[in-house]
Amino acid sequence: MKESALGYLVCPETQGSFQLQAFKSEAGEIIDGLLQSQTGSTYPIIRGVPRILPEHLRPHLSADYPEFFSHYATRLPTGHGSTTANDVQRRTQEAFGYEWTWASDYDAHNFADWLPDSFTAEQLFSGRIGLEVGCGAGRHAERNSQYAKEHFAVDLSRAVDSAFARTRHRENCHVVQADVFALPFRPGVFDYVYCLGVLQHLPDPPGGFRALALQPKPRGVLLVNVYQAGRPLTVGALRMLRQMSTRLSNNTLRQISVLAGSVEYGLLIGPWRYLKSTRLGTFLRPIVPSRIDEYAKHDLNTSIVDWFDRLSCPVKIHYRRRDVLDWYAHSGYENVVVTPYWKAFWNGYGMRGWT
Repeated sequence: MKESALGYLVCPETQGSFQLQAFKSEAGEIIDGLLQSQTGSTYPIIRGVPRILPEHLRPHLSADYPEFFSHYATRLPTGHGSTTANDVQRRTQEAFGYEWTWASDYDAHNFADWLPDSFTAEQLFSGRIGLEVGCGAGRHAERNSQYAKEHFAVDLSRAVDSAFARTRHRENCHVVQADVFALPFRPGVFDYVYCLGVLQHLPDPPGGFRALALQPKPRGVLLVNVYQAGRPLTVGALRMLRQMSTRLSNNTLRQISVLAGSVEYGLLIGPWRYLKSTRLGTFLRPIVPSRIDEYAKHDLNTSIVDWFDRLSCPVKIHYRRRDVLDWYAHSGYENVVVTPYWKAFWNGYGMRGWT
């Protein structure tokens, strides 16, 4: 954690500033330490990342990072809160933490696909202060922070460890482990906020959107995406499959994902990647599913990791375009644009009003 991040961080419980205790520093980063609020609430800094989680999720840190709590036992407050975490939320946290630790080198270069037509990341982010919620292994944070004045990348899971390693060389990029429902930032500081591939996995997606909508300053931009409603046969089949797959261990799901991704890529995606630019490809294009065409832009690893994603997460909720438009309208956003990204997602863009 860079000490300059303190000017933006607040305790999510009290909205007060933090006092910093640094246990270990290295090359301008606080690697291990403690943040303490004015009321005494404490949040550890572990492996360079402040862990500003709500009370019901903090106890799990000692299971995820036992070496930190053992090494600094005499410098930490006793007790770590109540273990009353929502089971689905904890399972989601574990699934994505496993995924983005295992697949920390995932590098599908597709951020432009999530933007409205005629917008670029450089145009939206240059010289601005921004927030990314659901950063995963940090691939978008690494690229987009090159344009920003300051960029904060947040994730609920252990994925922040991969994101920190990936973005550590960027002086203006700050990685934080936090919950979208209790974001630890001063109000009105962000020029842009984006949240991609996250809302549909939350226990309360509309509530998650409302929490995000409070983060941009007036005239600031909010970008989100959610799964499209529709395709009842595909969605229903995947829902039934997840009822079984989410009961399996992450290691087992990884092996299944390697098999499924390899078969799909070898039989469908790989051949289409070769054929699409040929005369035969021109003839076949009208009957090739958009999903196969989309994945042909990427490598085998992308297919494998995305199979793990669709099999491991306990919650996947689909929405209509009207739903996303209503979220923006009810939160006071203007210039709202909601566009489809192939047949799977709605991409949302809006600018926060003055009130």
